[in-house]
Amino acid sequence: MLADSDLYPAAGASAVVALIALVISGITLALFFGGAGAFWGPVNDMFIVVTVLALILPMLAVDRLAADAGIGWMRLVTIVAVLGAILIAVGQTALVLGFLSLQGSFVTGGLGFIPIVVWLVALVVLTFASGVLPSPVGGAAVVVLVLIGVEALVGSATYGPLLWIASIALLAAMVAWLWILSSTLLARAPA
Repeated sequence: MLADSDLYPAAGASAVVALIALVISGITLALFFGGAGAFWGPVNDMFIVVTVLALILPMLAVDRLAADAGIGWMRLVTIVAVLGAILIAVGQTALVLGFLSLQGSFVTGGLGFIPIVVWLVALVVLTFASGVLPSPVGGAAVVVLVLIGVEALVGSATYGPLLWIASIALLAAMVAWLWILSSTLLARAPA
């Protein structure tokens, strides 16, 4: 088990890695759907892998904060969210390697994404009901959750410019949230 003095800085740095990988993933996805070539699809998939794997240390750090505050239910949420991140990573890697169909990757991606969304909801609870996290972390998580819902609604209605706008807004909110989470975890590191 990592000591707090090691876990929080590593988790903060890992959140920055997730942020960078997420931005690159968004750019490569835009290139792919913008017609720049099929090459960008697998590149996007691999940056999704980096993003979700880089989220694991922040998940563990938040779990540690919750445990220190006596909030035991967060352990189950964390375990399931980590398993979700691993499922997404395995599915996207299998897709790139040709072991899984695109439809199969939708299944692994969807099943992996649900527990990560539950983890985001838990961050809101840890912020506003328990005070474990500072309000900017929970507030940013609320914005991300709302924009995930908007993205789902817009995506079910259109593939046009409105979807691009919703996607860019969601990406920006996720980047801001990861930055706030990273800053929060790095602030817990000893000087």
